[in-house]
Amino acid sequence: MKKTGKDRKRYERVAKFYDIFEFPMEVFAFSEWRKSLIKNVEGSNILEVGIGTGKNIPYYRNWYAVGLDISEKMLKKAVKRSKSVRKKIDFVLGDAEFLPFRDHSFDGIISTCVFCSVENPENGLKELFRVLKPGGRAYFLEHVRSENDTVGKIMDALNPVIRAVGPEINRRTVDTIRKTGFRILKDVHLMSSIFRMVVAEKPATSAS
Repeated sequence: MKKTGKDRKRYERVAKFYDIFEFPMEVFAFSEWRKSLIKNVEGSNILEVGIGTGKNIPYYRNWYAVGLDISEKMLKKAVKRSKSVRKKIDFVLGDAEFLPFRDHSFDGIISTCVFCSVENPENGLKELFRVLKPGGRAYFLEHVRSENDTVGKIMDALNPVIRAVGPEINRRTVDTIRKTGFRILKDVHLMSSIFRMVVAEKPATSAS
């Protein structure tokens, strides 16, 4: 792994309590959103970037799956969860900005609530694009800046405070996904437009 940075240290610190912090939103909405996203995943060779504690794992189908995360402590929780639901997954400690895989390695890529935290999201999305096969699809569930102007400005004002202890809350991740070469196939607004469920395709003619 070429780089860890502040994000790794942050998630190492909170790994023990991470699922407890997220439990209310998981019950309220996230679990259903995860199911809805993952049921659309196509292919048999699937990478999950930012697998965290493995909350998506119970919804995996019969894939060859690789789960990558920047935090060793988070991965240990994901390993435990995979065993509890009897899913076979190869786990890799690594950074989304420096994926340790060859070009065109995966049929599909899953990423849920990751690119609000990646230090340089455009670099990370370029890496997803690189390791995805031409014609393959990436499946995102992301926290983004609201498209409501008033709410968006409030998020801008709060972002420096929240970023000190957690993710960026005002990123325009869908625009960045598009900018890195993906073609947006689906963009579903959740909770107004603060969360987005996105399916994006790498063009079949892409050589990247």
